[in-house]
Amino acid sequence: MLVTEAPSLSRRASNPVIDNNNNNLHAYLETIINKCGELCTVSGGDFSESVFFKKRDVRVSCEAIFSDEVFILRGHGLTAAPKEIPELYLSDYTLNGQIPVREYYFDQMYLSKSARTPVWEKDMVEDMISLAHKGELSGNYGTGETNHLRNGLLVANVVQNGRVLVIGSENPWVEATVLSVGAREVVTLEYGKIISHHPSIVTMTPGEFRDEYRTGTLGLFDAIVTFSSVEHSGLGRYGDALNPWGDLLEIARAHCVCKANGSLIIAVMTGSDALAFNAHRVYGDVRWPYLASNWHQVHRESSGDQRVHVFVKK
Repeated sequence: MLVTEAPSLSRRASNPVIDNNNNNLHAYLETIINKCGELCTVSGGDFSESVFFKKRDVRVSCEAIFSDEVFILRGHGLTAAPKEIPELYLSDYTLNGQIPVREYYFDQMYLSKSARTPVWEKDMVEDMISLAHKGELSGNYGTGETNHLRNGLLVANVVQNGRVLVIGSENPWVEATVLSVGAREVVTLEYGKIISHHPSIVTMTPGEFRDEYRTGTLGLFDAIVTFSSVEHSGLGRYGDALNPWGDLLEIARAHCVCKANGSLIIAVMTGSDALAFNAHRVYGDVRWPYLASNWHQVHRESSGDQRVHVFVKK
């Protein structure tokens, strides 16, 4: 279906989303949006022409987006993944109706469980690194997509000999590809618990990531890599809480923990803007500037189902 006019922010307070027990199921979203500020506001920030799509510069408080109120660890709390977007937040999900919505439903509870490949043995990772070197690592999406990722890593600043954060990983094919171009250390951030036996890979859950940032023990990263992950954030498919700005917040937090002149290498579904709820987002000229807020555009691969883009933090 195509999106019609969605309720504005000013109408939310008088129209709460109520369950059968008279509880506001999505009250936390009002807090997130208010504390997130201009980053989580449609048309917030300054838009200017850039290399591939408009660049959005916007004020971000790293303290706010790592706070308990915004960096929530709870899931949606339902017996099955939500099938509908809350009406009062449709405007946020669709950027005031600019992005069409269609149904594409999954129920894959994953939050707080073990990852699909919960133990990463050293030999398994080393085999993947060897295949990546030869351009033969299939990864999760085929050798072509893996090689596009590797090309992006070779273009990006300071991946070689760098400390690299990988966001979202069910098995270590992205990590192996990062190590194949010479990264010194990889830190993997994933909903599910992972045990790594490879000396160059450290894993953590979102709660651990948030806590280490707030205590000052996380440190900064030379580069951040994510492949086919953030387009699912905040849609509830994997048990996560609904959040129309979930993808933007993930990449904004990556900006907070990245060194100056560090890189973001990201692959998401790219094409005509769309929200296939609750499966994924597709990024086009409308959503890309929001996702890449404050990042400078450097490179994108010529093709790929999950189009690899490279950015730098200035």
